[in-house]
Amino acid sequence: MSELSDYVDALTRIAREAGQLVMRGYRRDTRVTKKGEIDLVTEYDLASEALITEQLARALPGLPVVGEEAQGKRVIERGDEGLRLFVDPIDGTTNFAHGHPFFAVSLGLCRGGTPLAGVIYAPALDLLWSGAVGEGAFRNGEACRVSASATLRDALCATGFGYDVVGAGDDNVAEFRLVQSRCRAVRRCGAAAIDLALVADGTYDGYWEFMLQPWDVAAGAALVLAAGGRVSDFDDRALDVHRGAVVASNRLVHAPLRETLAEVRRGKPVPTR
Repeated sequence: MSELSDYVDALTRIAREAGQLVMRGYRRDTRVTKKGEIDLVTEYDLASEALITEQLARALPGLPVVGEEAQGKRVIERGDEGLRLFVDPIDGTTNFAHGHPFFAVSLGLCRGGTPLAGVIYAPALDLLWSGAVGEGAFRNGEACRVSASATLRDALCATGFGYDVVGAGDDNVAEFRLVQSRCRAVRRCGAAAIDLALVADGTYDGYWEFMLQPWDVAAGAALVLAAGGRVSDFDDRALDVHRGAVVASNRLVHAPLRETLAEVRRGKPVPTR
């Protein structure tokens, strides 16, 4: 396969199948273990990733795959500029484990650290976002675009708080407070993939977060770009999914959102993984 749309078609089929599997455990007595103090993993994270990996080997043989739960299989170096697929079998595992519907299967195709295409399926919400840079973005099969909100004051934004920053001095709370004072509202739903997809479909006008992993942002960032939006790091460089920090927007509010964040972060490096 060479066309991005062919990849998207294959990834869409696989994401739907994985989402159906995950729903077997939704709001049921699901076995939960801890990767960190508050970083959870369930039997369905593992089962979903196993299914995705198996299906990818059949549909897209030879494509390097980096999955969140396959700790021992992360063999791709940051300097490698080849194609690879970043897999999050359940983005929003804590939500899933508590019966909250904001979780998704996220499959993001990148060249090096540059997002190219993505599929995000939120099965409890019955929402599937798909798209490729240069080929458009879609929500449940209908074309979608970023919003037309022109000012930060009129913007609905979103953010998140990573597991590694909870209780830390540099924890995104000051950023949240300042952005909240300058925009219409800020939402925090606990799944970076869905947050980015909601920028792509025009629900959110802007989103920021740091301390992210490549599989958290690869698919969603591709969708924002495909929908006509903008993604960058906090220093306004083109997004590299390995850096762990992202600002995404409808383009119109990108500069004021990033400048607001810079007021808080002036003199402090952005935390990275």
